[in-house]
Amino acid sequence: MNYKQLEAFRAVMEAGTVTGASEILHIAQPSVSAHIANLEHALKIPLFIRRAGRLVPTAEAMLLNVEVGRIVKGMARIRRLAGDIRQLEAGRLMIGVYPALASIVLPRFLKSFAGHHPKARMSIFPAASLRIAELTANKEIDLGLIQMPVVDPAIACDLIFQTECVCVAPLDHAFANDSLIFAPQLEGQEFIALGREDRTRQDIERALDSAGVAVDHRFETPFADTACALVAQGLGVSIVDPFSAARWEGKLTVRPFSPGLLCDIYMVRNRAQVSSMLQQAFEREFRTALEENLSGGTRLF
Repeated sequence: MNYKQLEAFRAVMEAGTVTGASEILHIAQPSVSAHIANLEHALKIPLFIRRAGRLVPTAEAMLLNVEVGRIVKGMARIRRLAGDIRQLEAGRLMIGVYPALASIVLPRFLKSFAGHHPKARMSIFPAASLRIAELTANKEIDLGLIQMPVVDPAIACDLIFQTECVCVAPLDHAFANDSLIFAPQLEGQEFIALGREDRTRQDIERALDSAGVAVDHRFETPFADTACALVAQGLGVSIVDPFSAARWEGKLTVRPFSPGLLCDIYMVRNRAQVSSMLQQAFEREFRTALEENLSGGTRLF
């Protein structure tokens, strides 16, 4: 017994004739007859009585039809799902992302990505970079977007994008008159610092120390978005990633900062997991979107 025999049986039950079944299945009538005969032989029960050019189902066939119907419909669903997978439209993707990307960059990208893959489902987990690395190593997420490299034998970590941090100040601040802010200009400024464990905070402090600049750390926050909110209220200036600053466009003065402080995006995934077609599409299209952002195409930040 095989699926083609069950499919022929189901078609005959629906059409009532071999001719009708052959039209449903788009196969020759002798093939339908052969499938039915082989099925009857395999099951060792009569399924149809030939009467006046029609095939009348036996009581046994009526009982069998219920279960065969489930099988045929299930196979149809499998075929549709396989087609969706081939078109990268099905599946669920679990993504960990550090907060700076979660607020504007990833949502802007997903607007386009979801349009290309309307049946895909995604779960987004904003978290600190080290937490995302932990989730990746434990196979709790499919991939992660983090701001620092991690060294873990279970994780593949790739630098996918690099840009520079920016200086943010209130709209009416004197920095609004400058096209580029230099480290010495921060001397004596009320400065909103990022958390002590933040890589950007460490880079900023090294740059200021090298320039012999002292700032007033009046406020401190682990989140760049919160730093921008405090700046918008006139509580000081800060240096943050350009992704967070983009969310406050029109509400802050945003200027390049010298010396340049690198702001990286790393993509991490578990080495032991095989990436789905959907995940491969996400990785490929996200990299492309970041590159196009620099060339004036897709605007992510």
